[in-house]
Amino acid sequence: MSREERDSRTELQKRQAERSRRKEERHHEYPSSGIKHAGSLIQQGYRVEEGQLKRRTALSKAIHEFGYSEVVEKINALSVMNKNHKENHRRLEDDLKYLESEFGET
Repeated sequence: MSREERDSRTELQKRQAERSRRKEERHHEYPSSGIKHAGSLIQQGYRVEEGQLKRRTALSKAIHEFGYSEVVEKINALSVMNKNHKENHRRLEDDLKYLESEFGET
């Protein structure tokens, strides 16, 4: 094997190692994404598309199930994910204000 072939092979190995290292870095664990159990609010009956009364009833159930801080994290994460959908974003922001006024921990 000539020196050029060996150098090209080592360059290829270096590039592959760099790619795999970058790929692993992309999948690091975020401290809190807000949604630990997908669909947990849906199990309580919460849907953004529902009316205000049904959403608030479901939020009350979720508060008793998961606690105030976890529900606020979930709604906040949904709000961020729906920031480009104006109607859903507005409803989620209203729900956050409702949670703070009704159950807010002061």
